[in-house]
Amino acid sequence: MSHFNHVANTWDSEGKIKLMESLANNTCEKLKLKKDLDILDFGCGTGLFGLEFLDYAKSITGIDTSEGMLEVFKEKTKGHDHIECHLLDLEKEPYTGAKKFDLVVSSMTFHHLNDPATMIKKLSGLLNKGGQMAIVDLEKEDGTFHPNNEEMGVKHFGFSEEELKAWGDKANLKVEVCTINSVEKNDRTYNQFLALFRSE
Repeated sequence: MSHFNHVANTWDSEGKIKLMESLANNTCEKLKLKKDLDILDFGCGTGLFGLEFLDYAKSITGIDTSEGMLEVFKEKTKGHDHIECHLLDLEKEPYTGAKKFDLVVSSMTFHHLNDPATMIKKLSGLLNKGGQMAIVDLEKEDGTFHPNNEEMGVKHFGFSEEELKAWGDKANLKVEVCTINSVEKNDRTYNQFLALFRSE
């Protein structure tokens, strides 16, 4: 993920901060969250999305493949003993921490994965009983959302509701999907979905 290492120090723009705050607030409303949750932020980057859940957290654990992004994450969370992050490619390596999680959140990460369906199954294995996952990413698009798909490690041009429900079926999870946000860019509109995965 050399692209993300390169841009890490300038990643937290005002526009991204506002967008992730809005996405997180909308996600919290849908989830009807309780307090004191152990939360995993998968593809945490600099923490823009996951750290918005701090008010609900007993702990937050970030996982990402970009060392540069995690350096920014660590700097932002200095002095917070209940927040940690790990450099880990979960598609290739297992998570070896002893902790399981009440909530897994992830924003704009799944289009970078080789096999999103397998990742949903893997993440579901990290949940406590009654835990849930909240995944935000792009609805199906024509490949124009990112300026350079190959350089940015884009593997999928968004996802359809049918694909998301198939991921849930593979992991024996119930799936609820809705459009959570729209982004105006390149003289067109791109929708972002929120997919909530819960055990049956």
